[in-house]
Amino acid sequence: MEITYFGLNAVRIRGRDATLMIDPYDPKLGLAPVRLNLQIVAFTHDDPTHFSTQGLSGDYHLVSGAGEFEIKGIFLRGIQTYHDAQNGQKRGKNFIYVAEVDDLRVCHLGHLGHVLDEGQLDAIGSKIDVLCVPVGGGSHIGSAQATEIVSQIEPKVVVPISYRLPGLTLLAQDLEPLDKFAKELGATDLTPQPKLQITGSPTIEETRLVLLEARGAAAAASVD
Repeated sequence: MEITYFGLNAVRIRGRDATLMIDPYDPKLGLAPVRLNLQIVAFTHDDPTHFSTQGLSGDYHLVSGAGEFEIKGIFLRGIQTYHDAQNGQKRGKNFIYVAEVDDLRVCHLGHLGHVLDEGQLDAIGSKIDVLCVPVGGGSHIGSAQATEIVSQIEPKVVVPISYRLPGLTLLAQDLEPLDKFAKELGATDLTPQPKLQITGSPTIEETRLVLLEARGAAAAASVD
């Protein structure tokens, strides 16, 4: 399995049989368009100002909402949460996705706006290999809540998403930088790697932080 980060909440998960993209962003937010051939596209909430299928190709299946989905060998579970800490009164619902790909379990928290309760943790499950967690605040959780959720889920690997990047427009520039969350987790090396490749469930005993290069930001910068 291979995980690639593009910026904001956009994450690609490539398995042996299919490729899943979660939350492809709208290029108007300042990052380069995502141009990929995909089999599955999932949206964690309904927001046309953030998400777009522009540039995506392939006969892909669109997934949104709570429930269980099995598509081309990838099993997805959507778990309802909220985009704010007031049960959705300000920003509505958010859907966490747990994807089972190549016998590994990846959890993408989407635009989560609160810490998790016992029912939501039970729905996620006790064995998460990779957790994609938003850390930049703004319209969702920031570094302190993200750190608390990492302690709640206890994943093998943490991949931070949705933080401040060069080139983001006014809609997204209120995000906090990544280093605040990295310090919460005790990380000192902030050098990102191009992608995360995992062939089996990590055997590490402590959660490991993996920083991934935001491809959308890098591509936008190269054009400039």
